[in-house]
Amino acid sequence: MNFLKWIQNNIFTALLVVSFLLFILSQLIINSILAPLGTELQSLSSEKKYLQGENRGMEEEIAKSKSIIIIQELASSSLKLSSTNTKTVIYLEDDNLVASK
Repeated sequence: MNFLKWIQNNIFTALLVVSFLLFILSQLIINSILAPLGTELQSLSSEKKYLQGENRGMEEEIAKSKSIIIIQELASSSLKLSSTNTKTVIYLEDDNLVASK
């Protein structure tokens, strides 16, 4: 009974204490929800960085394997192909030149 009288006399203080307790409770609940999500986000971020590194390595390997020099070396070494007649292609950038027949 004395507690109820105290609350009636100090309603502002009682509301302040209750709102403070509710605030603390809500922060604890939110923290308990977000903590595992933050850990999962960190692990996914590190996995993403690792996969990006792997992707860069594969792109470099593809670029090297598509190089004309590599293809010519593979053709001559493993397939025993060679060009007996080497051709040279020259590109001219001149609008005034016309090919003759």
